[in-house]
Amino acid sequence: MKLQRFGMLVVLASVFALLVAACGSDPTPTPVPPTATATVAANVPTPTLDPWVAEWEAMKAAAAEEGELIAFLCCGFGSRIGDFIEEGELALGIDIVNSTGSSSQQWNKVKAEREAGVYTLDIWTGGLNTSQNRLLPGGALADLKSLLVSPEVLDESLWYNNELFWGDFDTQKYVFAYGGSASLAEITYNTDLLDPSEITSYADLLDPKWKGKIVARDPRENGTSQSTALFYLLMGEEFLQKLLIDQEVVITSDGRQAADQLALGKYAMCLFACTTEVQAAREQGLPVQENFPGTVTEGSRLSTGGNTLMAIDNAPHPAAQKLFVNWFLGKEGQAWWQRIGADQSLRTDIDLDGVTPGNIRQEGSTYLLVERDPNFNDKINESVAAVTRILATR
Repeated sequence: MKLQRFGMLVVLASVFALLVAACGSDPTPTPVPPTATATVAANVPTPTLDPWVAEWEAMKAAAAEEGELIAFLCCGFGSRIGDFIEEGELALGIDIVNSTGSSSQQWNKVKAEREAGVYTLDIWTGGLNTSQNRLLPGGALADLKSLLVSPEVLDESLWYNNELFWGDFDTQKYVFAYGGSASLAEITYNTDLLDPSEITSYADLLDPKWKGKIVARDPRENGTSQSTALFYLLMGEEFLQKLLIDQEVVITSDGRQAADQLALGKYAMCLFACTTEVQAAREQGLPVQENFPGTVTEGSRLSTGGNTLMAIDNAPHPAAQKLFVNWFLGKEGQAWWQRIGADQSLRTDIDLDGVTPGNIRQEGSTYLLVERDPNFNDKINESVAAVTRILATR
């Protein structure tokens, strides 16, 4: 028993000694020296935000405070303009309100409002004739060039011929052309009544078998005058006299009516800017085609059509206006416009999804871009004056 008690005392003494040692020690753990990896990470600089990304977000925030954009989106958007507006609203975070009507109706509204000191429109898209004859002389346009800040918009290497196409030739800051579709021939047609191989020259339109079988948009009006100028410049006034008078071309101001009559087979062809309405009819399954598949001996051209962008001065939503022009002329905006309208953009860095094959520029082909002529507006006026004289004889 004595030996057993002694052993227990030894054990207790050992435990007591351990407890004393623990109570006298520093409870703070010994620091672990930093590893080499931690030292390197501490020297890595904090990533900085791309200045353009920061600017873009600031532009979106400013536009969001305004809440909306009022735009006249004309001509090159086709029947799916609602889809384009929806996509624009998603991308920009604002409401986009389209002011409807023809370019002449829209200009009369803008002109009357400006005379009353009222400004309701931010953006205008349309043809060069309208900008040259109405918006520019009327002092309605803001300096669009100063609004363009996106690096991918200003990079000329991303545009056709490595240049930005300003439609106001003297000032180079108000009217930006973004459309550049190829055009093999300015003819839309009923696929049951016309074999395109029958037309290899515009002169073939004078064949007696087409007499009374051609309908046309009024060649004197805005929206058709660029096509009028092309026929006039390529073929001359005598040709237009024979075409419009001898061939008994039916003239209408209603493009929808012309397309409907073409689809019904009353006419074989529609001339002078019937493309948009004929495309809508084709998409409904009607036997019409807006893009002529063959070439004509007079040559092919690139057309801006109604696809130029302008910023209206004294815009009610200046932040939204700036945001929109930089998005719309950028890669994303132009890709969406191509898919919606089926025309080809003058941008060269986007795929061709949705573009009508006949509108696509072909590598190695040379195209006449008559709208680049600084005197093109004078030539438009000259051609319109010519057809006005011709039609006065009917």
